Amino acid sequence: MTLRILATLSLAALLAACTGDGDTEVTRATVASETPNSFLLYPNTQASLGAGSYEVEVKAVSGAAGSYSLVAAFDDGSSLTRSGSFTAGGSKTETGLTLANAGGLTLTATSSVPVRLTLRRAGDSNVIKTAVGSIDLPLSQISAAAYGEAYYAAVDPTGSRKTLAAWKSKNGFDAGFDSHVIFRDAKDLGYGRDMYARRNADGTIAFFVNNFVVVQQPGSSSNYGPLNVEAAIAQDTRYLLGTNAIEFSPANQDGASDNGAIKITKFFTFDKSGNRIASADLDGRGVKHMPGMCWACHGGQTLPLDENGKFQAISLRSAKFNLVDAGILEYSPQTAYQRPKLEIGLRTLNQLVHESFEDMDVSRADTQAGKWSPDFALSLAEGRYGSSLNAAASDDDFVPEGWKESDPVGAPSRPLRPVGVELLYKKVVEPHCLGCHSLQGTYEGEQIMVVPAGGTKPVSLANAINFSSYEKFISYRERIADYVYHRGIMPMSLRNFESFWKDPTGAPTRLASFLSDPSLSDLGLFDSSGNVITPGLPVARPGADRLVKSLPAQLDASASLFATSWRWVLKSQPAQLPGNSVSLLNASSQRPTIVVVGAAANGNYVFELTVSNAKGASTAVSSTLTVDSSLAKAPSALTFAADVAPILNNNPAVAQQCTSCHSAAGSHPGVPVYWNNSNELYRHVMERVNLKDPENSRLLTKPTSLNHGGAIRIDRSTEAGRKDYSTIVNWIREGAVCGTDATLCP
Repeated sequence: MTLRILATLSLAALLAACTGDGDTEVTRATVASETPNSFLLYPNTQASLGAGSYEVEVKAVSGAAGSYSLVAAFDDGSSLTRSGSFTAGGSKTETGLTLANAGGLTLTATSSVPVRLTLRRAGDSNVIKTAVGSIDLPLSQISAAAYGEAYYAAVDPTGSRKTLAAWKSKNGFDAGFDSHVIFRDAKDLGYGRDMYARRNADGTIAFFVNNFVVVQQPGSSSNYGPLNVEAAIAQDTRYLLGTNAIEFSPANQDGASDNGAIKITKFFTFDKSGNRIASADLDGRGVKHMPGMCWACHGGQTLPLDENGKFQAISLRSAKFNLVDAGILEYSPQTAYQRPKLEIGLRTLNQLVHESFEDMDVSRADTQAGKWSPDFALSLAEGRYGSSLNAAASDDDFVPEGWKESDPVGAPSRPLRPVGVELLYKKVVEPHCLGCHSLQGTYEGEQIMVVPAGGTKPVSLANAINFSSYEKFISYRERIADYVYHRGIMPMSLRNFESFWKDPTGAPTRLASFLSDPSLSDLGLFDSSGNVITPGLPVARPGADRLVKSLPAQLDASASLFATSWRWVLKSQPAQLPGNSVSLLNASSQRPTIVVVGAAANGNYVFELTVSNAKGASTAVSSTLTVDSSLAKAPSALTFAADVAPILNNNPAVAQQCTSCHSAAGSHPGVPVYWNNSNELYRHVMERVNLKDPENSRLLTKPTSLNHGGAIRIDRSTEAGRKDYSTIVNWIREGAVCGTDATLCP
């Protein structure tokens, strides 16, 4: 049934026309490879292994002789089987396990005697993982059903919330509720939202929302239109997709003591039958997992599980409620459900959210690692509803102080800001960015002030991620340009993304005009005709310039965007000694091989990468490998323990700057991560390593920018900075192995 025909029918007929419970089954849309499709996912999915070749040693636990069959399963669904045998006291090594992209690998052995499997990088003695019988390294350490189940084990250790009915009873809804509103969240998931909220006498706060979707065409964005709010009002359970529930309650309420008595925000998802689930397809673009599919918009910090397979305390503390922006919701034309009738209910929701923010502020010590700074989020609620949060309606015209334009007469201390900043806020930042970004950042970051390039007033760029001012926002200009226009991963929800790009001459062009600065680097946001580019164009990413002791070194184009074909060219190289040569093999692959005959001469080797897809070819991008034989190690020999940890802890140029801040006893004890000499150090570092896109690792982006908060600590304009940067990026590209240090390596 077409939308044109549907539009002529009554509401009752519309809902009746979409028959059967099966209509609520979301069918995944098939999208072209050049279509952005990374919604409700974090940019760094925490892959288990870097791209490359691996080998596994098979050895009897008892040392006896035996035989085995080994199955290696890869992320793309393919697998290979190897069989062999080993003598008493001996072992057998299987090679040729190759990952084209960073991801995961599952190894399962069937054997005549129990065997131990030991996984290593090909040709490397350093152990990556060893276990008896099987090794399971997931594609993503933070986006998997097992991760969701581990989350539920942390927030509901006694299993008292396994059904929606049990959750409601646990949170007092048997006795009623304080607010009930029905609307459509047009810029989030497009659902009809039937939302309830309650505050209990003990200070716990809880929300649940029944989600309604009227599916008209499988995989179509039309499924997320205005009909959904009408289905919610009608309480037509044929279109009930499921329920999301959030509670703000003590972390140890049911015996979980990781966080003491402080309240944390806990998330639960239930299917249409009321059973708790760890995974769901929220937008027709594939199954996502708890809690990441919720936390992507709720300020959560998804860290891999600890060495015991449990959620980390700092991660559990990180998520929050979202303020409900009445101005960007959509409402039914039915009189009882129009915005004026819902204003008081919406205000009550925001009063409860505001209360949770205040609780998180006062109940947590300022020195708590990674404590969130709620100041900006609190100011948003107070700006929209008044300082006492008692206004009859939300003020849609409110603009925060950090986004107001310069007024030398009325506010002479306000930084000089470009004309149009307030419109940028109202048309782009508030509707498309702020709901999520205002929940980011740390209290400690808010205390560290710097003067940005070209600025006059100190701001807390270490906390710039909360976008509380134009200066903070624009300090991320390169990252925003990359994530919005090149990667197409923000806005982070599909419906918001579609809303943002509905009119490229509107919000996308307005934003691009502010990000583009003729005095700074060209971000490539406009085409030759002056039109803003749209995500999906191929972008070549050959990796950063770096120093290497020798060739070969690993070239890798897997960080390139929307690429279906690759072309590498060795553009220039220094003169070689007679009989020596350097060339490229498999130059049309993601990871070509540098072939060296003899020894590569010192100097610059310039490699150029062009990638293509159905939309055409990218601009060619160069990457320079500078061979310096005086360096201590080749890239493949680098380990965390021997080469990276010293940069954090023992490097004379950096040492005290890292450990004097990143420690519980340091000068900034509230920073989110502490560097210490234990096996926790490697785990914390790996949480900040992006194996799919090494240069985008927080381990590199933080200390090389003012958004670090602790100033620029790896200055790539200096020789020492280039060496440190090269060491870290080469180490990541070679798989980020730890080494054999008994103290640092798990």
